[in-house]
Amino acid sequence: MQINLGTLNYKDKIEVNEIIDYPKEYLANSEIKQLNGVEVNGFLYQNEVDEYMASLDVKGKMVLTDAVTLENVDYDFSFTIDDVIPENCINTQNMLDIMELLWQNIVLEMPIRYTKSDADNLKGDNWQVITNNDKEDEIDPRMQKLYDYYNKGGE
Repeated sequence: MQINLGTLNYKDKIEVNEIIDYPKEYLANSEIKQLNGVEVNGFLYQNEVDEYMASLDVKGKMVLTDAVTLENVDYDFSFTIDDVIPENCINTQNMLDIMELLWQNIVLEMPIRYTKSDADNLKGDNWQVITNNDKEDEIDPRMQKLYDYYNKGGE
């Protein structure tokens, strides 16, 4: 989505109220599986030294791979951009690529690892995650007879 920043020559600010869906090209080299319905609200303006500024509230939902179960999980995000618009987002015709500006900030919001699963309930074929509390209650089967011997008084 392109926004003409030249309109700021005769307007104080440009209102931005959009919902953006990112195509597969943006997601190809990232851990994000899907990124649709990103809500952007705010405005663009020029400051006293003629720099283009953005004051935007961004929220949405990205689909990531769960770090434990490897299933797709939704991750909600929300952040504010209140900064100078980088030069690489503005082309030679003074048009702002709002998707590129948002993408740079969304990638920063993406967690390194994310899991939605509860580690206490994870188990599979011949394995399960146990906590230290579970370990204290269990007796090693190799030591069971020795435990019984001492708890029965050595009969």
